[in-house]
Amino acid sequence: MRTDLDRFFSPKSIAVIGASQDLSTISGQPLKFLQSHGYPGRLYPVNPRYREILGVACYPALADLPEVPDLALILVNAARVADVLTQCGAKGVPYVIIFSSGFAEMGGEGERRQVELVEIARRHRIGVIGPNCQGMIDVGARVFAGFGSVFNSDYDPGAVSMVSQSGGFGYTVMNLMSKDGGLPVRRIVTTGNEIGVSTLDFIDHYIRDPETGIIAAYVEGLKDARRLLDVGDRALLAGKPIVMWKVGNTEQGQTAVRSHTANPPGATALYKAAFRQRGIIQAEDIQDVIDYGRAFRCGRLPRGNRLAMITISGGAGILMTDECLARGMQVPQLAPETTQRLRAFVPEFASLVNPVDVTAAIFNQTDLVGRTLDAVLGDPNVDCVAMINASLQGELAVKVAAEIVAGASRSDKPVFLAWGARDAVSSEPYAMLDAAGIPHYKSPVRCGRAIAALAWYAEARRRRERERGEPVLALSGAGARAALAAGSAELSGDAAKRVLAEYGIPVHGADIATGGVEVIAGITNDSRFGPAVRFALGGLYAEVLADAAYRLAPVTRSDAREMIREIAGYPALARGRGRPPADVDALADVIVRLSALALDLEDRLAELEINPLIVLPAGQGVIAADASIRPMMQ
Repeated sequence: MRTDLDRFFSPKSIAVIGASQDLSTISGQPLKFLQSHGYPGRLYPVNPRYREILGVACYPALADLPEVPDLALILVNAARVADVLTQCGAKGVPYVIIFSSGFAEMGGEGERRQVELVEIARRHRIGVIGPNCQGMIDVGARVFAGFGSVFNSDYDPGAVSMVSQSGGFGYTVMNLMSKDGGLPVRRIVTTGNEIGVSTLDFIDHYIRDPETGIIAAYVEGLKDARRLLDVGDRALLAGKPIVMWKVGNTEQGQTAVRSHTANPPGATALYKAAFRQRGIIQAEDIQDVIDYGRAFRCGRLPRGNRLAMITISGGAGILMTDECLARGMQVPQLAPETTQRLRAFVPEFASLVNPVDVTAAIFNQTDLVGRTLDAVLGDPNVDCVAMINASLQGELAVKVAAEIVAGASRSDKPVFLAWGARDAVSSEPYAMLDAAGIPHYKSPVRCGRAIAALAWYAEARRRRERERGEPVLALSGAGARAALAAGSAELSGDAAKRVLAEYGIPVHGADIATGGVEVIAGITNDSRFGPAVRFALGGLYAEVLADAAYRLAPVTRSDAREMIREIAGYPALARGRGRPPADVDALADVIVRLSALALDLEDRLAELEINPLIVLPAGQGVIAADASIRPMMQ
């Protein structure tokens, strides 16, 4: 697929095929919006019914254009799209956006039409966006190539670039970010059924784009999902956070996806595994991308997940504490020297545990804010600080904001604000915070979620840096490949254990495995993600806890250890009632070897399960007591 996407976003000429003089229709709006937003390139409406549209000469056919346009917008009926796309190929058009619907999302004849479009695009090497999409916007280049009410507004260019498989949802988010969220967008593209240039192609482009700092994506399903690890890895290394909605996570949601864009929703657990492995932040609501974007825009990453809170409202502090703990943050006790320092100036009735409650005393003594902030930021047990200012407004709010800005400037630790005053009555202090790059939120919960997202991403970057260069185990099993030859039946019992043994996984009868913990380990070879490793507790725990950890192959030893610690039943391995800790090192080794097996047999293996895998006490290893292997259908 073409990758010169700067040419797509900043075309020097655009053909609008099927353009209409009725500017209220879908086929009439793109030309209107390109003109009204000052598109600087050349426009070529194509429709044999008209001689001109909006004062622009209209051509009867694409072949009649005086040049090859960089981009063609196809706005004709679904039954005519294949013919028009063929004409684009003959003309040499590099990119097209197909707005028309009536393809795979409709089933039946629509699916056949979509397959035909794919064949035409491949034959002529056309970069297709769509079909069934709503176009794109490049704010800085003044390319507003689409339709809908969002195109009526002007926008300031920003540092957020977005790709969305839903046009309506994507542009709703853009409008909220730009108009209400203070987080303007640089580029946005909607991909619909996504038969050509994919979501990950666009994310890959945004990673390389020097003017994009934050990447947002709305995803119903990825056909090339295996690339998520590679693309996510390069985003981490580039320091560009990806915030992604992944929808269609329930049975009913998956049905809705198939009728909307026909993108395969995929396995929810594997998407979450990929997100965790590569630091992709999963959004749960529209507001999340705005809140998280503000957090990243502060330009500071915490060194850990230890949060200190300073509040004038005890209740709000409790609310934020609950939210942050639920999202993996720590709320540590302050160091003794910090507590001693605070006691020297805060009121005696103030609370010096974390959260630090300085009470309403700041109404009479605003310098308490700056002095408290200095002390807490200097605490060695603290990585980031959140201040909760209730709904302060007026002159007092300006003084408090000045204290916060000054205090934050004396540290490199992130400082966040939960400040509930309306914009209309606190515009000046909010402007001071914005100028200093200090994120502020209307509620403690939103503030806490944003801090947690920033800390989670910072840890993902540190983890990836630690793991760079960590060896990936590679193994080869000639006997196993032969056993899983084309047409072979499912392997179980001794036959399956012989395959495991060839990859160094200990096998034996279960009768010798006493005093161990039963777990389940296995492989799923997904059609979009490729091989993934699964781990869970076995026996009664499997039914009672019903939790499992997944990682996409290749799985390193660090990944394996994280998988083991991740499950809710980990305490059964770390410590047993009256039993010594289990041999977690040996268990991690098996997980790594399963990953190597999965990659080696990727073209032959569909599923593998070791159940039970007995994890003996520390130092005694593990034993695969039973296993089953299902070959891939040929």
